[in-house]
Amino acid sequence: LNTADSDTFANRMMPGAPCLDAPLIVDGRDDWLLARLGDSFVLLLFADRPLDEATRRALAGLADVPLPLRVLLVGPGPLPAPPVGVSVVDHKGVAAARYDGQPGTCYLIRPDQHVAARWRALDPARIRAALARATAQEVLP
Repeated sequence: LNTADSDTFANRMMPGAPCLDAPLIVDGRDDWLLARLGDSFVLLLFADRPLDEATRRALAGLADVPLPLRVLLVGPGPLPAPPVGVSVVDHKGVAAARYDGQPGTCYLIRPDQHVAARWRALDPARIRAALARATAQEVLP
């Protein structure tokens, strides 16, 4: 179900690990990360500034994946919402610390709230491949 790491991380949130919770602010209200993950695939994307046009296009290009995929943009302050997703505020920096969420880092979260894959940069091809693997659409050797 999981895609092995190809990047270096300084935390234990490796593929297969259950997601850790973190306090957030959503629409001006206190909330929690796990409550925002829900029961579908989620792409957690960490940013410290509004997304550039290339990143927005890359995210919009994922709208045609054959299953629901939501984007959760995590920033230290309010950011404009991404395509097919929402923006949340990591006001205490807990999510960034627990997920080693440097700007540009993204995690693919499974519907059971476990990490499926993680990368230091958004790459739609890698995300599609990880989704295929997590849903057994990829033929394994």
